[in-house]
Amino acid sequence: MKANHEEHAPFEAAETASEQAGVLAAPLPGTPTSSSPAKRPSSSIAALAGTFLSRTFGSLALPNYRMLWLGFIGSWLAMQLQQTARGYLAYTLTNSPLALGLVTLSMGIPRMVLSPLGGVLADRLVKRNVLASTQTANALIAITAALLIQFGWINIAWLIALGFLQGTAFSLNQPVRQAYIPETVGESADKLANAIALNNAGMNMMRIVGPSIAGLLMGLAFFGVKGVFFMVAVCYLWAAWTVSRIEVTGQPAAGKRMAVGKDIFTGFAQVFQNPTLAALMSLGFIPLAIGMPYQNLMPVFAVGILKVGAVGLGTLLTTAGVGGFIGTLLVAYLAAYPKKSTLQLVFGVVFGLSLTGFAFFAHVHVLALVYPLVFVVGLTGGAYMAINSTLVMTNIDRSVYGRVMGVYMLIQSIRPVTVLPVSALAERFGTDVVVGVSGVFVTLFVLGVALLYPAYRQIR
Repeated sequence: MKANHEEHAPFEAAETASEQAGVLAAPLPGTPTSSSPAKRPSSSIAALAGTFLSRTFGSLALPNYRMLWLGFIGSWLAMQLQQTARGYLAYTLTNSPLALGLVTLSMGIPRMVLSPLGGVLADRLVKRNVLASTQTANALIAITAALLIQFGWINIAWLIALGFLQGTAFSLNQPVRQAYIPETVGESADKLANAIALNNAGMNMMRIVGPSIAGLLMGLAFFGVKGVFFMVAVCYLWAAWTVSRIEVTGQPAAGKRMAVGKDIFTGFAQVFQNPTLAALMSLGFIPLAIGMPYQNLMPVFAVGILKVGAVGLGTLLTTAGVGGFIGTLLVAYLAAYPKKSTLQLVFGVVFGLSLTGFAFFAHVHVLALVYPLVFVVGLTGGAYMAINSTLVMTNIDRSVYGRVMGVYMLIQSIRPVTVLPVSALAERFGTDVVVGVSGVFVTLFVLGVALLYPAYRQIR
């Protein structure tokens, strides 16, 4: 589609900078040619910057994907603002950690149950309409929460009910959103890989800045928690508006319609009858389900093991978040690299080893190595997840994108449940010991898949 081939001004500028760099480096008339003149440092830097920008942010030059991504940024910011404000509100209303768990669970249950249905909708309905509708629904839910706070009617039951509604909207939105991306970038596998990596980069960026913004705004007397929920609504409405501006509507997949139950079964069949997809799904679930709970256990490292308190906790989480952001940008830069499965293998192994190293040096209180290692953990974990999502998307037929994404989102929504058994083991054997062993398990699992399933290394 024509819109997908138009170049955006910043990227043209980057390319122009690269061309100018070559012109500036050329010898002047009359200059001896016995030896090539050295390039001016400023010209070389401009050329490198132009190459980096065009490779890392290339898919943002496509107008349709750019609008979709800008909407995603609003949606991700809304999610982080809401998650922070909702948790704070639940605890201040009840002074109970259990209430935090109940509110979180109220969002998680619909995601675990309804994500496959969202995948079916992605293949049956116009994707742009579904996204605009679900984002608008999220905005209305946030406005409802703000009004309940304003009039003093909010309580834990309302938070659970609103969490259930939002989880329902999210479960219908997420598979459609993932299936919509390929239609906004065209047929290029490299552009798709770049777009998926930039999605993850935007999400990681909002994980860094979102909670900080929410905490700052909640501390303002004239804004407070109510104001944060109103801001959440604005972010979701922005996401709905940007989606409505996309020229590609995301028409439903062609083919004979089956009953909803059979369509859902088709999504699972596509995964478990395809060895490549089955391997990628297991790599997207098991290592992260075992390794990622380190984030939830970080308060134990900060307060109980390293004795660095709340400030240290914030520093550790921010360091991991920055690492994740840089890792996903690195994957975006390497989108054209043909051996993506090899990249995933390397990132997976380093993720496991760095996680074990982080736990060990935390145990022996070597802070000079703890912070660099948690940065590497964040970088490799973020890169690993971005590559896995890319490989899943590029190894399925477009006619079943939605249904397979529904299964993928279901698997991702189950993953946080593993925090409970990992936490129980940490309480029994020690958090540093369990996280260290988890890193070893991650490394062995990733290596095991690569060794026992040789075709994995050929996945593109």
